[in-house]
Amino acid sequence: MPLPVLHLDESKSAAPGISPGIVEDEEHLIREMFNPQHINEEGEVIERAISVNELLADGFSVHRIRHVSKEFVEKSIQARLSRKRKEPWTSEGVSRLKTLAVRQILLDNERAFVVIDTATEDNPGHASIYFGAPQKGKAYAREARGFLLPLLQNRMALDEAYDGAAG
Repeated sequence: MPLPVLHLDESKSAAPGISPGIVEDEEHLIREMFNPQHINEEGEVIERAISVNELLADGFSVHRIRHVSKEFVEKSIQARLSRKRKEPWTSEGVSRLKTLAVRQILLDNERAFVVIDTATEDNPGHASIYFGAPQKGKAYAREARGFLLPLLQNRMALDEAYDGAAG
Protein backbone atom coordinates (compact mmCIF):
# COMPACT_ATOMS: atom_id res chain seq x y z
CA MET A 1 0.00 0.00 0.00
CA PRO A 2 1.61 3.32 -1.03
CA LEU A 3 2.19 5.98 1.58
CA PRO A 4 0.17 9.19 1.35
CA VAL A 5 1.85 12.17 -0.26
CA LEU A 6 3.21 14.34 2.53
CA HIS A 7 4.13 17.97 2.79
CA LEU A 8 7.90 17.67 3.18
CA ASP A 9 8.94 21.12 1.93
CA GLU A 10 10.51 22.92 4.88
CA SER A 11 10.48 26.23 3.03
CA LYS A 12 6.66 26.39 3.04
CA SER A 13 4.15 26.10 5.83
CA ALA A 14 1.79 23.14 5.85
CA ALA A 15 -0.71 25.45 7.54
CA PRO A 16 -0.63 28.86 5.84
CA GLY A 17 -2.92 31.38 7.47
CA ILE A 18 -2.64 29.71 10.88
CA SER A 19 1.10 29.36 11.11
CA PRO A 20 3.59 31.77 12.66
CA GLY A 21 5.97 30.79 9.82
CA ILE A 22 8.39 28.07 8.82
CA VAL A 23 10.43 26.35 11.52
CA GLU A 24 13.82 28.05 11.77
CA ASP A 25 17.06 26.15 12.45
CA GLU A 26 17.70 27.97 15.75
CA GLU A 27 14.28 27.14 17.23
CA HIS A 28 13.94 24.84 20.22
CA LEU A 29 11.34 22.09 20.03
CA ILE A 30 9.89 20.13 22.91
CA ARG A 31 8.29 16.71 23.02
CA GLU A 32 6.11 15.61 25.92
CA MET A 33 7.39 12.44 27.61
CA PHE A 34 5.43 9.85 29.56
CA ASN A 35 6.15 6.72 31.55
CA PRO A 36 5.79 3.84 30.67
CA GLN A 37 5.16 4.76 27.03
CA HIS A 38 8.44 6.58 26.36
CA ILE A 39 10.79 5.78 29.27
CA ASN A 40 12.46 2.58 30.52
CA GLU A 41 13.28 1.56 34.09
CA GLU A 42 16.66 3.32 33.87
CA GLY A 43 14.99 6.61 32.97
CA GLU A 44 16.12 6.57 29.33
CA VAL A 45 13.93 7.42 26.37
CA ILE A 46 13.22 4.23 24.39
CA GLU A 47 12.69 3.63 20.67
CA ARG A 48 8.96 3.18 21.22
CA ALA A 49 8.85 6.93 22.00
CA ILE A 50 9.32 7.55 18.27
CA SER A 51 6.74 5.68 16.24
CA VAL A 52 7.86 4.77 12.73
CA ASN A 53 4.31 5.47 11.56
CA GLU A 54 4.60 8.99 12.97
CA LEU A 55 7.85 9.54 11.10
CA LEU A 56 6.38 8.22 7.84
CA ALA A 57 2.81 9.47 7.85
CA ASP A 58 1.38 11.25 10.91
CA GLY A 59 4.35 13.41 11.87
CA PHE A 60 6.33 13.16 15.10
CA SER A 61 4.58 15.88 17.05
CA VAL A 62 6.54 18.62 18.80
CA HIS A 63 5.87 22.09 20.22
CA ARG A 64 7.78 25.15 19.04
CA ILE A 65 8.80 26.84 22.29
CA ARG A 66 8.78 30.35 20.87
CA HIS A 67 5.20 29.97 19.62
CA VAL A 68 3.44 28.07 22.42
CA SER A 69 3.16 28.98 26.09
CA LYS A 70 4.32 26.85 28.98
CA GLU A 71 0.72 26.87 30.24
CA PHE A 72 -0.49 25.46 26.91
CA VAL A 73 1.99 22.57 27.15
CA GLU A 74 1.01 21.96 30.81
CA LYS A 75 -2.63 21.63 29.73
CA SER A 76 -1.63 19.28 26.90
CA ILE A 77 0.29 17.07 29.33
CA GLN A 78 -2.63 17.03 31.78
CA ALA A 79 -5.05 16.10 28.98
CA ARG A 80 -2.90 13.11 28.01
CA LEU A 81 -2.53 12.03 31.64
CA SER A 82 -6.29 12.16 32.20
CA ARG A 83 -7.06 9.55 29.51
CA LYS A 84 -8.16 6.19 30.85
CA ARG A 85 -5.54 3.51 30.23
CA LYS A 86 -4.88 -0.04 31.41
CA GLU A 87 -1.72 1.23 33.05
CA PRO A 88 -1.82 4.92 34.02
CA TRP A 89 0.86 7.19 32.60
CA THR A 90 2.97 9.64 34.56
CA SER A 91 4.66 12.72 33.16
CA GLU A 92 8.42 12.44 32.65
CA GLY A 93 8.87 16.08 31.68
CA VAL A 94 9.81 17.07 28.16
CA SER A 95 12.68 16.52 25.78
CA ARG A 96 14.13 19.71 24.34
CA LEU A 97 15.94 19.61 21.03
CA LYS A 98 17.12 22.15 18.53
CA THR A 99 15.68 22.11 15.02
CA LEU A 100 19.12 22.31 13.43
CA ALA A 101 20.26 19.20 15.32
CA VAL A 102 17.34 17.25 13.83
CA ARG A 103 18.03 18.59 10.34
CA GLN A 104 21.73 17.69 10.57
CA ILE A 105 21.10 13.96 11.07
CA LEU A 106 22.39 12.11 8.03
CA LEU A 107 21.71 8.59 6.83
CA ASP A 108 23.72 7.39 3.84
CA ASN A 109 24.98 10.98 3.37
CA GLU A 110 21.43 12.32 2.99
CA ARG A 111 19.36 14.34 5.43
CA ALA A 112 17.22 11.90 7.35
CA PHE A 113 14.55 14.28 8.71
CA VAL A 114 12.59 17.39 7.90
CA VAL A 115 10.91 19.66 10.44
CA ILE A 116 7.67 21.10 9.14
CA ASP A 117 5.42 23.79 10.55
CA THR A 118 2.10 22.00 11.10
CA ALA A 119 0.20 24.62 13.05
CA THR A 120 -3.44 24.03 13.90
CA GLU A 121 -6.19 26.39 15.02
CA ASP A 122 -5.82 24.98 18.54
CA ASN A 123 -2.01 24.91 18.49
CA PRO A 124 -0.28 27.52 16.30
CA GLY A 125 3.06 26.37 17.75
CA HIS A 126 2.77 22.80 16.48
CA ALA A 127 5.47 21.26 14.28
CA SER A 128 6.13 17.77 12.99
CA ILE A 129 9.27 15.81 12.31
CA TYR A 130 9.07 13.50 9.31
CA PHE A 131 11.43 10.97 7.83
CA GLY A 132 12.62 12.80 4.73
CA ALA A 133 12.60 9.81 2.35
CA PRO A 134 9.33 7.97 3.02
CA GLN A 135 9.61 6.15 -0.31
CA LYS A 136 12.50 4.15 1.18
CA GLY A 137 10.09 2.47 3.59
CA LYS A 138 9.79 1.38 7.18
CA ALA A 139 13.12 -0.40 7.58
CA TYR A 140 15.04 2.68 6.48
CA ALA A 141 12.88 4.95 8.70
CA ARG A 142 13.50 2.60 11.62
CA GLU A 143 17.25 2.93 11.06
CA ALA A 144 16.98 6.74 10.92
CA ARG A 145 14.96 6.73 14.15
CA GLY A 146 18.03 5.38 15.92
CA PHE A 147 19.84 8.65 15.12
CA LEU A 148 16.95 10.82 16.35
CA LEU A 149 16.58 8.97 19.65
CA PRO A 150 19.73 10.43 21.32
CA LEU A 151 18.32 13.96 20.87
CA LEU A 152 15.32 13.00 23.03
CA GLN A 153 17.53 11.95 25.94
CA ASN A 154 17.81 15.64 26.90
CA ARG A 155 14.80 15.45 29.25
CA MET A 156 13.92 18.12 31.78
CA ALA A 157 11.08 19.73 33.67
CA LEU A 158 8.84 21.98 31.61
CA ASP A 159 9.95 25.08 33.57
CA GLU A 160 13.58 24.32 32.78
CA ALA A 161 12.78 23.83 29.08
CA TYR A 162 11.30 27.32 28.92
CA ASP A 163 13.91 28.97 31.14
CA GLY A 164 16.79 27.73 29.00
CA ALA A 165 15.37 28.21 25.51
CA ALA A 166 15.20 31.56 23.85
CA GLY A 167 14.48 30.19 20.38
